Amino acid sequence: MINRRKIFFRADAGPQIGYGHFIRTLALADMLKEDFDCVFVTVNPTDFQISEMSKVCRFIPLQAENHFDSFLSLLQGDEIVVLDNYFFTTDYQRAIKEKGCKLVCIDDLHDKHYVADVVINQGVSDPTLFNTESYTQLCLGLQWALLRKPFIEAAALTSQRTYSDKIETITVSFGGADYYGLTEKVIRILLQIDSVKQINAIVGDCFDSGKEFANEKVARYKQISAEKIAELFLNCDLAVLSASTICTEALACGTRVAAGWYVDNQKDFYDYLLKNNYIFGLGYIRNDFLDINNIINAMFFSSKKPSFDSVQVNYMHKFAEL
Repeated sequence: MINRRKIFFRADAGPQIGYGHFIRTLALADMLKEDFDCVFVTVNPTDFQISEMSKVCRFIPLQAENHFDSFLSLLQGDEIVVLDNYFFTTDYQRAIKEKGCKLVCIDDLHDKHYVADVVINQGVSDPTLFNTESYTQLCLGLQWALLRKPFIEAAALTSQRTYSDKIETITVSFGGADYYGLTEKVIRILLQIDSVKQINAIVGDCFDSGKEFANEKVARYKQISAEKIAELFLNCDLAVLSASTICTEALACGTRVAAGWYVDNQKDFYDYLLKNNYIFGLGYIRNDFLDINNIINAMFFSSKKPSFDSVQVNYMHKFAEL
């Protein structure tokens, strides 16, 4: 039996913080599981997390009160560690490196010094944004997109997908938490457009179904599989989204996307997507929220389609080098 090298994937999720970090890190584990012994480590996993992790690899639950030390105690020194969250400081990175492990950090904000061997940020392309050691390798842009298998498969099949002239089915998602009620605000606008026949809203655990969901045009989807999300994107004419993980998934499906940002960790990704003409830009949607004219304009937007052909191969080669 071949002794495969172990990778620990460390990310958290939940109803209050959403599932973005967890989902994209699990996507990376899924891409690498055939060549490595992948183990996911997370604090107090929900039933949804347990279900999703069980499809990919084994997992280890941690308790919130001592998760920093508990995770370090798992390390023998010959593993690769993947960290994905804002609370993993430079000092914590050093503690992992001092164990002898190779370290990979998934980044959004590039707001700290990295001592990691590899830093991944799928939402920027400018290496000067990062403060790193001389040996740190940067994996930037959508060629390093963290996509789950259904979206990798969809990308291979939809590179030539053409946009429909009719915008009848629209998919909406603003993350698992959606603190600002953006989903309902968008639905209220969409229901004013006569040509819209179906609105599919992908929502999180904390979403409180409001009156807008009583409309027969609106369907709500909570804790759905990657396969179902891909199906919704493949069968809609437009997606209205936040500039986050789910935006990358929609683009992989060849979907026309209108996207905006509402928290700091989305701003760079939004700018990157807009600069490359991958999305119709809705701007900062928390204050100056889009109106009906924004949506109508988005319906006729023709974007450039990013290529995801080499994403999995890129990661397999990069981790094999560590």
